[in-house]
Amino acid sequence: MIRLALVFTLFLAFPVWAQQGSADPLWGLYKQGQFEEVAQQGKALLNTGTDTAQINLAVGRALADLGQLDEAMPYLVRAVKADPDHSWVYAWAQIYLGNCHSQKGELEQAGKAWKLGRDCGATRNATRTAVGNLRVLGLDEYFGDWITFESEHFSFRFSPRLGVFDRAAYARAREEAYANISSWFGGGPDRKIRFFVWADHAEAGVAGMPPLGFAKPANYLIHAHVQQTRGHEITHVISHHALHPIAKAGLVNEGIAIVHDQTGRDTMLRAQEAVAKGLAGHSDEPFIRVELRALWEDFELLSPEYSYPIAGAFVAHILTAGGKEKFMEFFPDQTFEHAKVVYGKELETWIEDFEAQLYDD
Repeated sequence: MIRLALVFTLFLAFPVWAQQGSADPLWGLYKQGQFEEVAQQGKALLNTGTDTAQINLAVGRALADLGQLDEAMPYLVRAVKADPDHSWVYAWAQIYLGNCHSQKGELEQAGKAWKLGRDCGATRNATRTAVGNLRVLGLDEYFGDWITFESEHFSFRFSPRLGVFDRAAYARAREEAYANISSWFGGGPDRKIRFFVWADHAEAGVAGMPPLGFAKPANYLIHAHVQQTRGHEITHVISHHALHPIAKAGLVNEGIAIVHDQTGRDTMLRAQEAVAKGLAGHSDEPFIRVELRALWEDFELLSPEYSYPIAGAFVAHILTAGGKEKFMEFFPDQTFEHAKVVYGKELETWIEDFEAQLYDD
């Protein structure tokens, strides 16, 4: 679920490569994730007079993906202006302008750009992306009758299907969680978190939302069902803005969210119970034993009913073994390779100990 992504795009899709002319080499590099090279080569082409909408789009997208939002936006604007026919170039430029605006907290401008990208109907993927972004950010017509409730660190939107509901108590509980988690991480976001509260999973599914709950930390955004734990998604947003991770791994990122979910549950016991249930064939998804090292590299090797509790137990394990200070040093780069640098040879021993406890070996 987690990967390095500095720009929010709900549906990752690329334009029609066969129609790009002089921008072909740039899109080839872009598909490989070589964003700095795309920006450098694209700027060079623009400086030589090859000023096309496609090249401006390639440079703007690459800079946006690098998190250089202010530099990206003029290129995206030029791509829009250079495409009067409103082709896929126009649509994707508007989508990325919306992405930039949303991360800067300029939601009105983000919504306007996404609606322009949606309404031009250039390509199915572009339209679907714009529609998805508008829905997830709560900027389309669907949320017109949702109830707004403001607190110190949150701007809540409550589903009307919740009926008679103590919104103030709900907000207080999340503010308490925010205080606990931000104190632990030593910081947090610099603006309010937009927090959408759904009645249940089914309601969100009908609305075309991704499975609940989830957070988009770069967009200061959470969607959760009303019964979800107080701290899990809040941890994702706070940790992102407090420590600015450059590389996330599901094992670590979801693990720390479970540690801070504010339930006080025994994480190892929860993981052991999940594994035992799976091994006994009492779960919907079969359990296949995988090494923790493999799960670190690919968090989707197991279904969430196993991967999440294992992640929580493992993060709690290394916090106990290595201490908070080392964990905070490690967290911004959550790769296994960086963990070995921070923790040294002890890491392998901790993994062996953890797996022995998890499987009762």
